[in-house]
Amino acid sequence: MSDYSPKKYVLLIDESGDQGLERVMTDGNPYGASSYLTMGATLVPTDFLDSFRETLSAISDTIGAKELHCVDLNHSQISYLAKEIAKLRMLCFGVVSKKLTLGSYKDELSETAQAQDYYNKCSQYLFELVCGFMALNDIKSSDISIVFEEKRGHDYQRQARYLNAVANKPIDKRAAKLNHLSPFIIDAKPKDAEPLLAIADCVAYGLHKAICSENNRLQLTEQRYLRELKGKFYKCPETGKIANHGIKFIKGPYQMALKGSHLEFVLKFYRENKPTN
Repeated sequence: MSDYSPKKYVLLIDESGDQGLERVMTDGNPYGASSYLTMGATLVPTDFLDSFRETLSAISDTIGAKELHCVDLNHSQISYLAKEIAKLRMLCFGVVSKKLTLGSYKDELSETAQAQDYYNKCSQYLFELVCGFMALNDIKSSDISIVFEEKRGHDYQRQARYLNAVANKPIDKRAAKLNHLSPFIIDAKPKDAEPLLAIADCVAYGLHKAICSENNRLQLTEQRYLRELKGKFYKCPETGKIANHGIKFIKGPYQMALKGSHLEFVLKFYRENKPTN
């Protein structure tokens, strides 16, 4: 197992949902591709990698799970996992994309690699958040290893070329932050090769389950996992806001057509919670 030396941090990334854009689920039709794609990332100091792996192994033994893959765990197991990993010294980031908000952007994607390009675009938003934190804390791209949970068939070189092109010719100040990233160092590993990917999996799964009601017949969501992890997301150091700093809700909650308890829950991430001196 890689020790990622001599890096200072490891950024672990996973997703929940799928990137398919054809025949997407809706409230009235719970069949097809998932209505949301979420990405979760956790930034872990390399000094704590081994102890975190030991913690995850202990969690696995406690809940009786061979693998900490949220889709294979029950509600109680995931709740315990989220509660325990929230105690770790790490920083989380996330992206939430509702596919029905893509509009004309979908037509701009390559017909032959539509799903991959959509995935890469979501990863751009995720890296913009991470790079914003890096810039404020004088963290260099050479200080970080980047590890995705390996997706079968995904072209990571295509992803790296895309991110590099955006960084070289950014269309706004958010994209300009990607200059703090070296996309060609991106690695991809299966979960069984890097147990720490279970943390990123839990972050992505928590984001997905909190607001995605279209993916099950009863239109149920579960906010418990994200509530447990909320305190670990990066916040604006001046305002304390998580939205647009630690979590990017692409297009925002209103264009995502969130309503009721889902809207109320997401708006909490936009609230100011200024740090006390």
